[in-house]
Amino acid sequence: MKKGILSLILIIFIMISCDNKNKKENTIPNDLTGKKEYLKKKKMELMKLENEISFLESQIDSLEPGLKKHILVTTEKVSKQDFKRYSEIQGVVKSDEVTKVSAEIPGRVLRIFVNNGDRVKKGQLLIKLDVESFQKQLEELQKSYELAKDIYERQQRLWKKNIGSEIQFLRAKNNKERLEKGIESLKIQLRKSKIYAPSSGIIDNKHIEEGELASPGFPLMMILNTAKIKVTADVPENYLSTIHKGDEVTVKFPSLNMETKGKITLIGSTINPTNRTFSIETKFDNHKNLLKPNLLAIVLLTDYFVPDALVIPSNLVQYEISGKPFVMTIEKDRNIYRARKKYVVAGEEYNGNIVIIEGLKENDIIISKGARSISDNEIVEVSTSK
Repeated sequence: MKKGILSLILIIFIMISCDNKNKKENTIPNDLTGKKEYLKKKKMELMKLENEISFLESQIDSLEPGLKKHILVTTEKVSKQDFKRYSEIQGVVKSDEVTKVSAEIPGRVLRIFVNNGDRVKKGQLLIKLDVESFQKQLEELQKSYELAKDIYERQQRLWKKNIGSEIQFLRAKNNKERLEKGIESLKIQLRKSKIYAPSSGIIDNKHIEEGELASPGFPLMMILNTAKIKVTADVPENYLSTIHKGDEVTVKFPSLNMETKGKITLIGSTINPTNRTFSIETKFDNHKNLLKPNLLAIVLLTDYFVPDALVIPSNLVQYEISGKPFVMTIEKDRNIYRARKKYVVAGEEYNGNIVIIEGLKENDIIISKGARSISDNEIVEVSTSK
């Protein structure tokens, strides 16, 4: 009887000890380090439990097929492709040929025949200047020339008859020739009263109006040849060793929702000390005249390139609690498909794609849709649609 009572007391004591131990293990610590360790422990327990549940489900499903409705997934094949990562540099569109229109003689503007935005052809009349003062000078010179010519002819006849001195004859001749050159010079100046287009293009930046005074060398307007344009951009100096003349670049024009490819035609020979950049240029044919000077452009420069890399969508790479990356793949087991977790080593990422360095090989089948809803070794149903 006493032995029975002692055994009962011992059993109760053991049960109380185990209960206290479980309570102690499940008690949440008060300090931050303890909380982190406790959370990590619980997550590991949850992962272990989920794996056990998945394993049991797969065992039950193999023993009694059709009992569980499997998750529908879609797949894709891993293939090799060139991987490029770009840096986006802001640029601007400029006309490849800009011509300044200026006057060669001073004069007041009588008439302007064009406006900003007008398309002109080479040789087209643009501006007419008032040259009344030159006209009056020409009339005075012509009168003086008539007199000088008459005197010269008289001296010439006398000189042939050995009358008069040679000095008088030479003076008369020199005066006549000087006035001839003066008249010719004024006629040339008068022809410059009409200003013609030196090249074909579009009128831009008209700086003068009718009635204003035009000075020689002062730009009156600009002519932009927009048939050919260039995109210029300032690139940080750390790209200096990776960019070369002739390299292909992609240029985007956000305002036009347009993208085109070109080659670097010019690399600046100096570094801007203010922002530590150097300039590059890329030329294009502006077939439809959609590209306007000063239009914003985005130049995509290749700063990382791997040929024949294994590239998959970056959203297919998942991470364990420890941070270890993995992807879900498909393996066919007799007549059923099983999801398999494969650990990978991920490389560079850009524009929704990521390079897989290790863990996958070409033609592996990975789960593209539904990968986050399944666990390792789980039986799935594969969609036959593309």
